[in-house]
Amino acid sequence: MQILPKLATGDRVAVLSPAFAAPAVAPALHDQAMTRLTELTGLIPVEYATTRELGATPEARAADVNAAFADPSIRAILATIGGDDQILVTSHLDARLAQADPKPFIGYSDNTNILNWLWALG
Repeated sequence: MQILPKLATGDRVAVLSPAFAAPAVAPALHDQAMTRLTELTGLIPVEYATTRELGATPEARAADVNAAFADPSIRAILATIGGDDQILVTSHLDARLAQADPKPFIGYSDNTNILNWLWALG
C-alpha cells in the first residue's frame, strides 16, 4: 500500500463525473459544493469536460479520468457521484497513467468499480 502526501492549500483537484453527471441536473448545488471546497479547504477544483455532460460516453468519461491522472498539477481526483454505470468506464482507463502518478480517488456513493480497478493496480 502506498501512502500519498496530504493535500495542501492551493493544490488542484480534478472534479469528474465518471458515472452519472449529477452536476448537470443540479448545477446550483454543484456550484455551491465547488465554492465550499475552495473556501473550506483551500483546494482548487478543476472540472473536466464531461463533469456536467449528461449522456457522455464511457470513452469520454474515461478520457477525463485518464487526463486527470496524466496531469502532474492534479493532486487528487474527486468523483461527483458514483454509479454502476462506472463499470463501462474502467476498460478505457490507462493503468500506466495511474501508476506513473498515483493520487487519491475520492467520491460519494458507489465508486467501487474505479476503486477496485485502482486497488488491483497496487
